[in-house]
Amino acid sequence: PLAAWVLGPLAFGAFVSSAAPGADPSAWARLSVALGWSYFAAWSVSFYPQVIENRRRCSVRGMSLDFQLLNLAGFACYFAYTAALYWIPAVRQDYREANAGRPSAVRLNDVFYAGHALLLTVVLLSQAAFYFDYPTLHGADRLLRFCVAQSLLWSAVGGAGLACAIAASSEGVMTWLGLLTKVSAAKVLTMVPKYGSQVWWNYRRRSTDGFSIIRVVLDFEGGLLSVAQLLLDSRLLGGACFDVLWQNPAKLLIGSIALIFDVVFFLQHFYLYAHQSAPEPKECPMDPELVGLTPETSPGPSR
Repeated sequence: PLAAWVLGPLAFGAFVSSAAPGADPSAWARLSVALGWSYFAAWSVSFYPQVIENRRRCSVRGMSLDFQLLNLAGFACYFAYTAALYWIPAVRQDYREANAGRPSAVRLNDVFYAGHALLLTVVLLSQAAFYFDYPTLHGADRLLRFCVAQSLLWSAVGGAGLACAIAASSEGVMTWLGLLTKVSAAKVLTMVPKYGSQVWWNYRRRSTDGFSIIRVVLDFEGGLLSVAQLLLDSRLLGGACFDVLWQNPAKLLIGSIALIFDVVFFLQHFYLYAHQSAPEPKECPMDPELVGLTPETSPGPSR
């Protein structure tokens, strides 16, 4: 049931907050811990409904492949950024020096979330490869795939080249913190095209069939809790509310953009295409004719 998916992360966050010892025993600090682990749980669990949906249908047609490719790149960047700021002392010290002695707002739950999300995105892409049943791309869809592939390729080449230059020059070209800041910006930059590709895919199909709405609900919940924790942490660190922009801008933008696009998904699912989604198969038969995946019955993208 939907209630279990939604309430489960909140219960998990409350449990961790009450059970895990912390350096600051105040109620506000414990609330921050609860918010952090709740958003971690909500966003982490949000991947599983789509995995289950794909497996149940033996189909990935409702899931935008461009969405998942951009997700892979984005979470790889975000994991590198959060892991370095949390675990590497030299990077943490560089951050303090660059921010008037203020510590990074990155928390352990941020690192765990990024790593788990990266792993689950690999699982979803593996499903896409195994169940691959997408229609042949034409026109705008083909152009979109080309742009996504080229952007990811040249971004990876550029990032690797810059890292080599930093290592070879002993941070003479740029500091590792500077590179990590650019990496975190790359995660944010993937957000709009990532969500936009799924919005476009739903629009082309005139349906949200196969795209789990439970995933969207959990994504929305995680976005709210993430932004709430960041605002609270800004106050706990002694800054004004607007200081949050300098504490962890990637986290703020990721949460805010997710909330905006989740509202668009809600509109598509419950209003725009509410009466246009085809009935979903109850089983996962091996015969493609039984799940409507033959060329004659395939809905395909609208022309």
